[in-house]
Amino acid sequence: MKYSKKILPAALVALLVVFAVSCEKSPFVGTPDSKPLNSSADYSDMVTFSGSESSDVGVVYEVLPGPSVINPAMNPTPFSNNIKLTTGDYNLVVEDNTDTDSPESTDAVISVNIKFTANNGRHFKIDRINVIHKPEGAGDHTFFGGVGLNKVMHGNTGIGTPLMPKMLAYITLWGITDLKDATTGEVVAANRIVHIMTASRVRDKDLKLIPSVDVDKSDHDFRMAETHVILPPLDMAGNMSPVPGTDHGFIHMMWEQVELNHASRDWETAFEILPGPSAINPAISPTPFSNKVAFGAGSYELGVIDDVDVDSPESTDRVGNVSIKYKRPDGTVFVIDNIQVIHKEAGTGDHTFFGGVGLAKTMHGNTGIGTPLMPKLLSYITLWGVADLKDGNGNVLAAGRLIHIMVSSRTRTDDLKLITDVENDATDHSPHNVETHIILPPLDMAGNMSPIPGTGHGFLHLMFEHVTLGLR
Repeated sequence: MKYSKKILPAALVALLVVFAVSCEKSPFVGTPDSKPLNSSADYSDMVTFSGSESSDVGVVYEVLPGPSVINPAMNPTPFSNNIKLTTGDYNLVVEDNTDTDSPESTDAVISVNIKFTANNGRHFKIDRINVIHKPEGAGDHTFFGGVGLNKVMHGNTGIGTPLMPKMLAYITLWGITDLKDATTGEVVAANRIVHIMTASRVRDKDLKLIPSVDVDKSDHDFRMAETHVILPPLDMAGNMSPVPGTDHGFIHMMWEQVELNHASRDWETAFEILPGPSAINPAISPTPFSNKVAFGAGSYELGVIDDVDVDSPESTDRVGNVSIKYKRPDGTVFVIDNIQVIHKEAGTGDHTFFGGVGLAKTMHGNTGIGTPLMPKLLSYITLWGVADLKDGNGNVLAAGRLIHIMVSSRTRTDDLKLITDVENDATDHSPHNVETHIILPPLDMAGNMSPIPGTGHGFLHLMFEHVTLGLR
């Protein structure tokens, strides 16, 4: 069967007028009467945050002495489920110049102001921290020069106590401080070790510690970051030395749902959707269509040719110049470098694939095309295909996986909350707000559940904002 070549839809032509397209790389070339359409984005530099502060939405509590959750035979410890809600606030700004321990390190705390009420009713504050610059190889583990950003710690890592679960520390530091009476300014405990982390969340909704040391099962949702301020009952040599002014010899304060700030770049341009309740139907959980997001870094490029709108094994819709790379802040890398478009029989499956590639298609919501757990939207490019998911070294993590890509109108608000209108297209059609979804669902080609190895949660839903779109 012969198909006529398609003319670009008027809505897409209007959008393309505003995009300038680079031709530095070899173009994806179609037949003489077809028009290759390309899209790309590059946010390859990993985001780091050098500041954090308490928010109005998160609770503050103190971890009190009790059996270690991870090793209950150890008791008392500062790593128990014995907690007490209290009050306090903080802000912190650090400077991270090196990852290597050295007396010459210039890692520093630029500013700090921590205030809290302890369980004995005393009001404490910390307003100065001198970062520890120790020789390389000294002590039990590295201090990353004194300050570290985006470091996997605790659990089985050998960095920090194994009585805390494996986690991602967006900010971590070790220093010396004076613990002061917040009312009088009097120094209660001088020259104490302090360890601070703003990290992925290690407690569940009931504030119970997650006891996972081999696998990082903490919550990487950006909105759920938490901050630990710990003054251990130890001196610099590691000997027992209770902290004066406390009734149990140590301090472990925690702030939930803190705000990360002083970002190295706009983190909302490359991110990952995490498992969570569907924003449109919260009764369905977990899904790849939640409001839980984790920042990352990445780039992509692809070109498509849409010859037909009719599903058929003879369809010549295709994709080329595929280069997708995404990196999580914990160092995990995902790569996709080839996609074979699916050319299925007409009428098979849950809905049309438009021949494999579609341009300027209204999808999702109540359209019956795609999942109803996404809002109704305009997809400038949509495709369904099969791809191998690889790691950063080119090793195949998962072969022959279903992949769905959309370059579309913006489906999330400025705070990255998913628009929930399924009846009307309420997404942002502004040319500067074009976004790209790259989705590998936890399904096999027959639609059966099949978690994707190596992803940690069985699927990938990667997103890029402010992407380019144009003709080659």
